[in-house]
Amino acid sequence: MRTFTRRTAMLTGAMMSLMLVAGCSGGKDAADTKAEPASVEVDSGPAYALITQPVGKTAPADYVAQLSAAKKAGATVLLLRSKPSVEGPEGFASLAVVTFPDGSAYDAWSKDAAAKLGKDLLLRRADLLVDARAKTADPKAAYVVSHYEALVPADAYTGYTKAYISPNMDGQKAGGVMTGYAMYYEREPVPGVKGNRTILVKQYVDEAAFGKSEAIKEKNKLELLKNPEWKKINDTKETIRKDISGTLALPETVD
Repeated sequence: MRTFTRRTAMLTGAMMSLMLVAGCSGGKDAADTKAEPASVEVDSGPAYALITQPVGKTAPADYVAQLSAAKKAGATVLLLRSKPSVEGPEGFASLAVVTFPDGSAYDAWSKDAAAKLGKDLLLRRADLLVDARAKTADPKAAYVVSHYEALVPADAYTGYTKAYISPNMDGQKAGGVMTGYAMYYEREPVPGVKGNRTILVKQYVDEAAFGKSEAIKEKNKLELLKNPEWKKINDTKETIRKDISGTLALPETVD
């Protein structure tokens, strides 16, 4: 496992950026700060769509076929089905992360996507803030998806992710239980959430590896807390995001 001193230099730049944002709040409650659309994605690059099937809602009978059609048209698709666990409030029945080659491909697909998906599914364009995804979507993998309400704009949330979330994830990767992760920032809010949602998608080797992750995470945290800047973010993270849910999910093959 990498030591605290080797992490420090890598984290300082991102932390300083984040602390400047916090320091300029002028005492205003972060919850009163309207989350803004992400400005970090170049329109010519990949475009991301998150399709959420809320708990208790119904997907159309041809939903998987629709995702398959998007895949055959050039998109990549990660479809996750939730599995009851003690991770936290269940955030969805299913979640699809659809990656299009570019914004034009997304626009062409999205023209009639909402009508085809039906009223129960939530479709949101999203920006990929931090990309540490595994190279392969292993069918044996287990995923944990954390939903948050962002209380700061996307650029600041990127700094927070790199300074605070990434060291935590890197510790689990070094411990051999996690294979990758990604942080997404939805461009539009969803009903019942004041700010834009952020979605942390974590890929574990398998369910057994996920079961071992908490001990590794806590051990890593003891080292990270020795860094005063990381500790300050840890102590004030409620001003950056609000927890919504944590969901254990398994992948479903989309041909």
